[in-house]
Amino acid sequence: MSFSVTDIRQQFPLLDQQIHDQQLVYLDNAATTQKPASVIKAVQDFYQTDNANVHRGAHHLSERATLQFETARKSVQTFINAASVKEIIWTRGTTESINLIAQCLTDQLQKHDEILLTELEHHANIVPWQMLAQRTGAIIKVVPILSNGDLDQQAFGNLLSDKTKIVALTHVSNALGTVNPLAAMIRQAKAAGATVIVDGAQAVAHLQVDVQRLGCDFYVFSSHKMYGPTGIGVLYGRQALLEAMPPWQGGGEMIRSVSFEHTEYNDLPFKFEAGTPNISGAIGLMTAINWLNNLDRRAIASHEQALLQHAIKACQQIKGFNRIGTPTANAAILSFQLTSHHQQDVGLILDQHGIAVRTGHHCAMPLMKKLGLPGTIRASFAAYNTLDDVERFANALHQLTSSGFFPVAETVSSDKAFTDNPFGKDIDAKVILAKLEPLHSWNDRYREIMQLGKQLPHMTSKSKTSEHLVKGCESQAWLEFQLDKDGRYWFSADADARVIRGLIALLLAALNGKTAAEIQTFDIPDYLQRLQLMKHLSPSRGNGLLAIIERIQNITTS
Repeated sequence: MSFSVTDIRQQFPLLDQQIHDQQLVYLDNAATTQKPASVIKAVQDFYQTDNANVHRGAHHLSERATLQFETARKSVQTFINAASVKEIIWTRGTTESINLIAQCLTDQLQKHDEILLTELEHHANIVPWQMLAQRTGAIIKVVPILSNGDLDQQAFGNLLSDKTKIVALTHVSNALGTVNPLAAMIRQAKAAGATVIVDGAQAVAHLQVDVQRLGCDFYVFSSHKMYGPTGIGVLYGRQALLEAMPPWQGGGEMIRSVSFEHTEYNDLPFKFEAGTPNISGAIGLMTAINWLNNLDRRAIASHEQALLQHAIKACQQIKGFNRIGTPTANAAILSFQLTSHHQQDVGLILDQHGIAVRTGHHCAMPLMKKLGLPGTIRASFAAYNTLDDVERFANALHQLTSSGFFPVAETVSSDKAFTDNPFGKDIDAKVILAKLEPLHSWNDRYREIMQLGKQLPHMTSKSKTSEHLVKGCESQAWLEFQLDKDGRYWFSADADARVIRGLIALLLAALNGKTAAEIQTFDIPDYLQRLQLMKHLSPSRGNGLLAIIERIQNITTS
């Protein structure tokens, strides 16, 4: 086994590309890792040479596909040191694995039983347990974190009791990088008689996992966070528990025999694998495991820690840098804020430098609420990242905070946000198009957008209510309106992210002062396309502009 970051990078085709005319620096590995050429080839080869359904066919292709599929299961068993291949269940990923467990444990809980979670959990390890609690009358209790991001181990011990039936906890926090002292916590939970489920999504690519040594009842993870394909994941469960659990879904493969009077379920692991599985995904995951096994895992871990420490040291020199969480044991995840910039603004500007990071609540809203934060910026490192990646990342942040990239002039503030609103009066869409269309540089266009945003009146605190809050925005955005006597709409909007304020200004310039019919017929996609903004916008929760557009359209059609 060996480790050379140069050799590793050459195996990842996607890393050798440019984003916005700059070499890609990919630091969003906690969300998903890139895939080595061997994994891509394995998936392609399956469809080109072996594509057939598994287990059921009598022909040669089916035999070949089945052999690879079950060899992949064996590779997972060995990878996490499960006692038997019967303990390895294929799922779509960590989320489905947890939902499967929570659904199948329904009959084992009664009213007032307790489910113990932690403040570090991803939504996938919260919501299924809430649903289970609603079905059974069980009570959810939560282990708090300490100020540095570690779990409060004393509180954990105090919360355990003979009422604790389920303990579900993460191995590694996706938001802070906290590595929990899992073995000790599992021993305590098992001593209390609890069933223990571990979310290992962030751990398996970075730590060597031995489920028998850990002693957990269930351990779940996803392929796509460990250099494998998306849409395939693993549920490890102790055989005795899996055999006692009812199946989750019904259909083909999970049955031994079916009549209209009775169904006899299949043996493990097939009892939990109804329908045609993700065969190519399992083969791709096996290839990713083989790829990892051919490397020096300890050397990779040391390399990732060196990247993290270098990033921390470099970023601590940046004005306004505030690291979020300093856990005792920290995976290669750096979560932070810049005091002078909204995280969404930072993510957008880094993207223009070819640097991919994650911003927002990271599907850990209860944790962000505990921290009193709307979200963070997260840089997460993998085996193929380099010190040069870290330097480019830190230099971009330094440039952002020291160059005055964002205009800092005071924004107009008015209690008469509608009557003083210039958009639709002194500035209209034609003026904006004439000014922005000739600009080919995104940075130049961005500066102009920010200048427009400065003219956008702030909404008063009285107007920033839940009624006016726009759902779907990762940043906070508000929208209200008035309809004048001539049937024309006048909108007032605001946001805590500067980029959203600028985009709102563009939108209101086009729509304010128009009738419902005019707004409904105005070609917003064409308007944004002519401004060359569509490629910078996402239909997801990302920047929220599309959520504001949808709100305006709903208002003018009601």
